[in-house]
Amino acid sequence: MNKKTLTISALLACFFLAVGFKENEAALALQKTTKQFHTDLNLTAVAIANMKAAIVRLDGSTASELAVQEAVTNARMAYKKSEFLIAYLDGFAVKKNINGAPLPSVDPAIPDVMVIEPCGLQVLDEMAFSEAPTDEKAAMLSRCDKLIQDFKDVAQHQSRLPLEHRHVMEAIRQQLVRTFTLGVTGFDTPGSVNAIPEAKAAFEGMYAAFRHYMPLLEQKDRGLAIVLDARMEHTLKYLTENDDFDSFDRLAFLMEHIEPQYQLFYEVHKSLSIEFAEEVDKTPRAVNYHAVSLFAPDFLNAGYYANLDRKHPLMEKRRELGLTLFFDPILSKNIDRSCASCHHPEKAFTDGLPKPLAAGGKHSLLRNSPTLVNCVFADQYFWDLRESRLDRQMLHVIKSEEEFDTNYPEIIAKLNQSSEYKQLFAAAYPEQPDYQVSTYSISDALSAYVASLTDFDSPFDQYVQGKTGVLDPAAHRGFNLFMGKAACGTCHFAPAFNGTVPPTYDESESEVLGITLTADTLNPSLDSDLGRYANGMPRSKAEFYKTSFKTVTVRNAELTSPYMHNGAFKTLEEVVDFYNRGGGAGLKLDVPYQTLPFDELKLTKAEQADLVAFMKALTGDMSKFKSPKHLPKVDNQPEWNNRKVGGKDYQG
Repeated sequence: MNKKTLTISALLACFFLAVGFKENEAALALQKTTKQFHTDLNLTAVAIANMKAAIVRLDGSTASELAVQEAVTNARMAYKKSEFLIAYLDGFAVKKNINGAPLPSVDPAIPDVMVIEPCGLQVLDEMAFSEAPTDEKAAMLSRCDKLIQDFKDVAQHQSRLPLEHRHVMEAIRQQLVRTFTLGVTGFDTPGSVNAIPEAKAAFEGMYAAFRHYMPLLEQKDRGLAIVLDARMEHTLKYLTENDDFDSFDRLAFLMEHIEPQYQLFYEVHKSLSIEFAEEVDKTPRAVNYHAVSLFAPDFLNAGYYANLDRKHPLMEKRRELGLTLFFDPILSKNIDRSCASCHHPEKAFTDGLPKPLAAGGKHSLLRNSPTLVNCVFADQYFWDLRESRLDRQMLHVIKSEEEFDTNYPEIIAKLNQSSEYKQLFAAAYPEQPDYQVSTYSISDALSAYVASLTDFDSPFDQYVQGKTGVLDPAAHRGFNLFMGKAACGTCHFAPAFNGTVPPTYDESESEVLGITLTADTLNPSLDSDLGRYANGMPRSKAEFYKTSFKTVTVRNAELTSPYMHNGAFKTLEEVVDFYNRGGGAGLKLDVPYQTLPFDELKLTKAEQADLVAFMKALTGDMSKFKSPKHLPKVDNQPEWNNRKVGGKDYQG
């Protein structure tokens, strides 16, 4: 063997030794993380058992009630340290049995009503920190027993699951979203409002797990390791020094902690050459993992919600066709009404009326026209959540006698009389030449257009995204109130500020607010619209869904007056005042299933003004949403060619 061969052999040996060393380091990191996870599961089980023991000792004394509160807090703290992995591995089980909201729900897997009674740590938190915990003793014991068994089942299942490197990275980034949207807002701690210390516990758990990867990261990218380590220490220090719920600066926390780390952990994922989810599982997801900011325009995946491939080579042609159809009254029976009749671009695709006018303009429809901007980010549509698919929304409008009063065969027959329209459909849907103008292509094109109506470029977004360094101080204060004391962010979840629930954003909520007929708070009357309860879906026939309505976005609210499903409130100030008074129940109306806390928020006039300032800072530039300059001509129907872009103006 010559000298050159020996040198090459030595270099190869060093290479494979180095690769083997890094593989061993990675395996060791995962092994340590797994061991820590199993230990934390056991510690949580012990803390839950200790919580039961404290509840058993409840005797009405102040000392025993304080002991229960301390035990509940300890159990929640123990859970929080491993929540990032527990919830990542089985989010449904966590919501249903371990740490779900203290409200009844229905099982989404069963067509009929199967009520799931609230249970788990949030329920126990609310009971333990109620005015009279001893009165809740029997209920707490019952729920604690269930929690002990449920957690045992989850822990046994998860302790057998083989963790992968990507699970750890994805779980950490998901927990960053969860901590900001559900943690520091108080959503997760309805009784104790112990949100900030729990956030610290969550970070401690994430960081303890990630530190097992630090030696490997130092080999790959020492600079990144140093920066991230400093960031982690800084966050723990910040949460230690700023633990008061009302004064906590959530915007500073977002800008200086959540956002930087959300990006840094993505960089770590890449630096360690860990595969991404789509490399092993092509299932679409609501959250775009490659977005490096919660407020990035592509953080939420519009294609997931609309069931569209946004990267399809013909998507732009389909969107443009959808735009034309949206503004064309040819879709209605009398060729006088279009989608844009109730959804005007300059008003964030609302119409400025309490309720839109029905066909003919002689009376109003049942409910207010909601904004279509960012409406795609939901799993159910309409105020009453009666439709689960964006592309089927159109069918409801087409069939309604008070709206388009027609059907797809009639629409298809009209469109086929237009050579121009047939060319547009052929260009957008060439794969089925015999069925280019069809129910599918019409609804798909409209869906593609509506899915494109997204906006995350408001003054607030520009500030968070670093495009500008200036934000109105009132909006800053208002954001902190919105996400804290005023509790708005516990129903209107960031970043869309609607009812689609983080951190997976794959379920939309409705709320019972006790909406009044008017803004008159001196002589209030309850609106009788049953909402979700009467949407025609069997599983919605639960008593607690009576007068429940979809939680719509507050983005662009400055442009979408009047507000609520019935247009009862003309101004944002009136809306804030209604919430501040505790909704319908706070106004002494009979709202037995109200999900809005009915005690007064006790916001000062200045605080209410700040909330309005923040919502106005969520106003985007609607001028980017253009109307078509003309509508396609229809052959041999000259009278149809006088139809107006957007349809007849019944308001004018």
